[in-house]
Amino acid sequence: MEKIGEITAVKGKMLEVTFCRPADCGHCHACDGGQKETVVLVEGSGRVGDYAAVELPAGTVAKATLLAYFLPIGALLGGMLLGDVLFHHQTAWTAAFGLLCMLIAWFSVVFTEKYRLKSAKWRPVLSKVLPKEMFETEKGES
Repeated sequence: MEKIGEITAVKGKMLEVTFCRPADCGHCHACDGGQKETVVLVEGSGRVGDYAAVELPAGTVAKATLLAYFLPIGALLGGMLLGDVLFHHQTAWTAAFGLLCMLIAWFSVVFTEKYRLKSAKWRPVLSKVLPKEMFETEKGES
């Protein structure tokens, strides 16, 4: 998955790339709490004002989706099945045990996030730098 953003700062070998929310966004606030911009640091070289194509490998996106969505839901369902056996079909205890398992899974994802981000395979990478002149020409033609 590749997105193009503007380089807003250069800090040594790191580029600060700012992505704006698309104009056709439904304003559901699901992405970054509804912020209008998202800032990402990537390693590379470029100039302030240029545009950068930043990508995350497809496998990483799939793994992140599994961790963020399917692990907690799977823990909820698995916890409810186990709770049903442990608590002999008592619905309230079964549901409570399922919720507890889901919360444990969710907190484990949240607390291990900083360790995943230290790994190069979880970080976005710079695929190319596009000069701002290229975008100014396209905007003028439209």
